[in-house]
Amino acid sequence: MNEFRYKFEDRFAETKGYDGFAADKEEINHFFETRVKDKVADHANVGIDAKNQHIYNLCYDCNIPLWLELYERVVNVATKSGVKLNWDEIRHCIRFTFIWMPPGGNLLPHTARAFRALSAFNMPLRGKTAISFYEHLPGHKPGEKIETHEYFNPNFLNVNRFHGVVNDTDSERMILKTHLMITPWDKLVQAYEGHETVNMFDFTVPWQNIPKDYHVYEKVK
Repeated sequence: MNEFRYKFEDRFAETKGYDGFAADKEEINHFFETRVKDKVADHANVGIDAKNQHIYNLCYDCNIPLWLELYERVVNVATKSGVKLNWDEIRHCIRFTFIWMPPGGNLLPHTARAFRALSAFNMPLRGKTAISFYEHLPGHKPGEKIETHEYFNPNFLNVNRFHGVVNDTDSERMILKTHLMITPWDKLVQAYEGHETVNMFDFTVPWQNIPKDYHVYEKVK
Protein backbone atom coordinates (compact mmCIF):
# COMPACT_ATOMS: atom_id res chain seq x y z
CA MET A 1 0.00 0.00 0.00
CA ASN A 2 1.40 3.40 -0.99
CA GLU A 3 1.40 6.24 1.51
CA PHE A 4 1.12 9.86 0.39
CA ARG A 5 3.92 12.29 1.14
CA TYR A 6 1.22 14.78 2.16
CA LYS A 7 -2.58 14.69 2.25
CA PHE A 8 -5.02 17.44 3.24
CA GLU A 9 -8.63 16.43 3.84
CA ASP A 10 -10.47 15.55 0.61
CA ARG A 11 -8.72 18.40 -1.21
CA PHE A 12 -5.13 17.50 -2.09
CA ALA A 13 -2.71 14.58 -1.90
CA GLU A 14 0.94 14.49 -2.99
CA THR A 15 2.59 11.26 -4.06
CA LYS A 16 6.15 10.42 -3.03
CA GLY A 17 7.28 10.62 -6.64
CA TYR A 18 9.98 8.25 -7.89
CA ASP A 19 13.63 8.07 -8.86
CA GLY A 20 13.89 9.58 -12.31
CA PHE A 21 11.02 12.05 -12.00
CA ALA A 22 13.44 14.99 -12.44
CA ALA A 23 14.53 13.62 -15.83
CA ASP A 24 10.95 12.93 -16.95
CA LYS A 25 9.96 16.42 -15.82
CA GLU A 26 12.71 17.99 -17.90
CA GLU A 27 11.62 15.97 -20.92
CA ILE A 28 8.06 17.29 -20.56
CA ASN A 29 9.44 20.82 -20.21
CA HIS A 30 11.25 20.27 -23.51
CA PHE A 31 8.03 18.93 -25.05
CA PHE A 32 6.25 22.12 -23.97
CA GLU A 33 8.94 24.38 -25.42
CA THR A 34 9.19 22.58 -28.76
CA ARG A 35 5.71 21.15 -29.37
CA VAL A 36 3.25 23.34 -27.45
CA LYS A 37 4.54 26.84 -26.76
CA ASP A 38 4.00 29.19 -29.75
CA LYS A 39 2.01 26.42 -31.47
CA VAL A 40 -0.97 26.09 -29.15
CA ALA A 41 -2.58 29.46 -28.49
CA ASP A 42 -2.79 30.79 -24.96
CA HIS A 43 -6.47 30.57 -24.01
CA ALA A 44 -7.31 33.94 -22.50
CA ASN A 45 -11.05 33.34 -22.41
CA VAL A 46 -11.16 31.95 -18.88
CA GLY A 47 -11.31 35.37 -17.30
CA ILE A 48 -7.73 35.41 -16.03
CA ASP A 49 -5.56 38.45 -16.64
CA ALA A 50 -2.71 37.40 -18.96
CA LYS A 51 -0.31 39.28 -16.67
CA ASN A 52 -1.06 36.69 -13.98
CA GLN A 53 -0.94 33.46 -15.95
CA HIS A 54 -0.99 31.87 -19.40
CA ILE A 55 -2.74 28.57 -20.08
CA TYR A 56 -2.26 26.17 -22.98
CA ASN A 57 -5.04 23.60 -23.37
CA LEU A 58 -4.87 20.30 -25.23
CA CYS A 59 -8.22 18.56 -25.52
CA TYR A 60 -8.72 15.07 -26.90
CA ASP A 61 -10.47 15.95 -30.17
CA CYS A 62 -8.71 19.25 -30.92
CA ASN A 63 -5.29 17.86 -31.89
CA ILE A 64 -5.29 14.10 -31.40
CA PRO A 65 -1.68 13.38 -32.54
CA LEU A 66 -0.21 16.02 -30.21
CA TRP A 67 -2.59 15.02 -27.42
CA LEU A 68 -1.47 11.40 -27.71
CA GLU A 69 2.19 12.39 -27.42
CA LEU A 70 1.49 14.13 -24.12
CA TYR A 71 -0.89 11.40 -22.95
CA GLU A 72 1.89 8.81 -23.19
CA ARG A 73 4.21 11.00 -21.14
CA VAL A 74 1.62 11.66 -18.43
CA VAL A 75 0.64 8.00 -18.12
CA ASN A 76 4.35 7.14 -17.85
CA VAL A 77 4.78 9.60 -14.95
CA ALA A 78 1.58 8.47 -13.24
CA THR A 79 2.48 4.78 -13.50
CA LYS A 80 6.00 5.36 -12.14
CA SER A 81 4.44 7.40 -9.31
CA GLY A 82 2.31 4.40 -8.31
CA VAL A 83 -1.04 5.55 -9.69
CA LYS A 84 -2.98 2.43 -10.71
CA LEU A 85 -5.70 3.96 -12.86
CA ASN A 86 -7.15 2.46 -16.04
CA TRP A 87 -6.10 5.43 -18.16
CA ASP A 88 -7.19 3.96 -21.50
CA GLU A 89 -10.74 3.56 -20.19
CA ILE A 90 -11.13 7.32 -19.63
CA ARG A 91 -8.62 8.93 -21.99
CA HIS A 92 -11.36 10.56 -24.11
CA CYS A 93 -12.41 12.38 -20.91
CA ILE A 94 -8.97 13.85 -20.16
CA ARG A 95 -7.81 17.37 -20.90
CA PHE A 96 -4.27 18.66 -20.46
CA THR A 97 -3.42 22.23 -19.48
CA PHE A 98 0.02 23.76 -19.09
CA ILE A 99 -0.36 26.62 -16.61
CA TRP A 100 2.52 29.12 -16.78
CA MET A 101 2.72 31.92 -14.24
CA PRO A 102 5.21 34.83 -14.23
CA PRO A 103 6.87 36.18 -11.08
CA GLY A 104 4.19 37.90 -9.03
CA GLY A 105 1.38 36.12 -10.85
CA ASN A 106 -1.63 34.74 -9.01
CA LEU A 107 -4.80 32.73 -9.37
CA LEU A 108 -7.59 33.80 -7.03
CA PRO A 109 -9.45 31.20 -4.94
CA HIS A 110 -11.74 29.23 -7.24
CA THR A 111 -13.34 25.89 -8.04
CA ALA A 112 -13.97 24.12 -11.36
CA ARG A 113 -17.23 25.96 -11.99
CA ALA A 114 -16.65 27.19 -15.55
CA PHE A 115 -14.59 24.26 -16.82
CA ARG A 116 -16.09 21.23 -15.12
CA ALA A 117 -14.10 18.26 -13.87
CA LEU A 118 -14.18 16.03 -10.81
CA SER A 119 -10.46 15.98 -10.08
CA ALA A 120 -6.99 16.57 -11.49
CA PHE A 121 -3.57 14.94 -11.60
CA ASN A 122 -1.03 17.78 -11.36
CA MET A 123 2.66 17.76 -12.15
CA PRO A 124 5.13 20.47 -11.01
CA LEU A 125 7.40 21.56 -13.85
CA ARG A 126 9.04 24.92 -13.01
CA GLY A 127 9.60 27.17 -10.04
CA LYS A 128 8.08 27.05 -6.56
CA THR A 129 4.82 25.15 -6.73
CA ALA A 130 2.74 26.03 -3.69
CA ILE A 131 -1.04 25.85 -3.44
CA SER A 132 -3.43 27.31 -0.87
CA PHE A 133 -6.83 26.08 0.32
CA TYR A 134 -9.76 28.15 1.55
CA GLU A 135 -12.95 27.82 3.55
CA HIS A 136 -16.25 27.32 1.74
CA LEU A 137 -18.86 29.92 2.64
CA PRO A 138 -22.61 29.93 1.86
CA GLY A 139 -23.37 31.00 -1.69
CA HIS A 140 -20.28 29.17 -2.99
CA LYS A 141 -17.79 31.80 -1.87
CA PRO A 142 -14.22 31.37 -0.58
CA GLY A 143 -13.46 32.28 3.02
CA GLU A 144 -10.23 32.43 4.97
CA LYS A 145 -7.11 30.60 3.88
CA ILE A 146 -6.78 27.42 5.94
CA GLU A 147 -3.67 25.73 4.53
CA THR A 148 -0.76 26.28 2.12
CA HIS A 149 1.46 23.49 0.86
CA GLU A 150 4.52 23.47 -1.41
CA TYR A 151 4.70 20.28 -3.45
CA PHE A 152 7.53 18.63 -5.38
CA ASN A 153 5.94 15.47 -6.79
CA PRO A 154 2.93 14.53 -8.95
CA ASN A 155 -0.26 14.98 -6.97
CA PHE A 156 -4.06 14.84 -6.89
CA LEU A 157 -6.34 17.86 -6.56
CA ASN A 158 -10.05 18.01 -5.82
CA VAL A 159 -10.84 20.89 -8.18
CA ASN A 160 -14.27 21.40 -6.61
CA ARG A 161 -12.85 22.68 -3.33
CA PHE A 162 -11.63 26.28 -3.16
CA HIS A 163 -7.94 26.62 -3.96
CA GLY A 164 -5.65 29.38 -5.24
CA VAL A 165 -2.05 30.20 -6.12
CA VAL A 166 0.29 33.13 -5.56
CA ASN A 167 3.74 33.12 -7.15
CA ASP A 168 5.57 35.25 -4.62
CA THR A 169 9.01 34.51 -6.12
CA ASP A 170 11.26 36.07 -8.75
CA SER A 171 11.02 32.97 -10.95
CA GLU A 172 8.47 31.61 -13.39
CA ARG A 173 6.14 28.85 -12.25
CA MET A 174 4.58 26.14 -14.39
CA ILE A 175 2.58 22.99 -13.82
CA LEU A 176 0.88 20.48 -16.08
CA LYS A 177 -2.71 19.91 -15.01
CA THR A 178 -4.41 16.73 -16.19
CA HIS A 179 -8.15 17.32 -15.83
CA LEU A 180 -9.90 14.06 -14.99
CA MET A 181 -13.47 14.91 -15.88
CA ILE A 182 -15.17 11.72 -14.68
CA THR A 183 -12.75 10.51 -11.98
CA PRO A 184 -13.94 11.21 -8.41
CA TRP A 185 -11.52 12.08 -5.65
CA ASP A 186 -11.99 8.82 -3.76
CA LYS A 187 -11.20 6.81 -6.91
CA LEU A 188 -7.89 8.66 -7.27
CA VAL A 189 -6.96 7.97 -3.65
CA GLN A 190 -7.87 4.31 -4.14
CA ALA A 191 -5.72 4.16 -7.29
CA TYR A 192 -2.67 5.22 -5.25
CA GLU A 193 -3.26 3.59 -1.87
CA GLY A 194 -4.75 0.33 -3.15
CA HIS A 195 -3.23 -2.69 -4.86
CA GLU A 196 -5.55 -3.09 -7.86
CA THR A 197 -6.07 -1.07 -11.02
CA VAL A 198 -9.05 1.25 -10.56
CA ASN A 199 -11.80 1.44 -13.18
CA MET A 200 -14.57 4.01 -13.45
CA PHE A 201 -17.12 1.48 -14.72
CA ASP A 202 -18.16 -1.98 -13.54
CA PHE A 203 -17.93 -3.35 -17.08
CA THR A 204 -15.30 -3.38 -19.80
CA VAL A 205 -15.80 -0.43 -22.11
CA PRO A 206 -16.22 -1.36 -25.81
CA TRP A 207 -12.97 0.20 -27.03
CA GLN A 208 -10.93 -1.97 -24.68
CA ASN A 209 -12.33 -5.09 -26.35
CA ILE A 210 -10.80 -4.12 -29.71
CA PRO A 211 -7.57 -6.03 -30.51
CA LYS A 212 -4.48 -3.87 -30.12
CA ASP A 213 -3.27 -4.73 -33.63
CA TYR A 214 -6.57 -3.75 -35.27
CA HIS A 215 -5.97 -0.66 -37.42
CA VAL A 216 -7.87 -1.04 -40.69
CA TYR A 217 -11.56 -1.29 -41.42
CA GLU A 218 -12.35 -4.12 -43.85
CA LYS A 219 -14.59 -3.16 -46.73
CA VAL A 220 -18.08 -4.58 -46.57
CA LYS A 221 -18.88 -6.51 -49.75
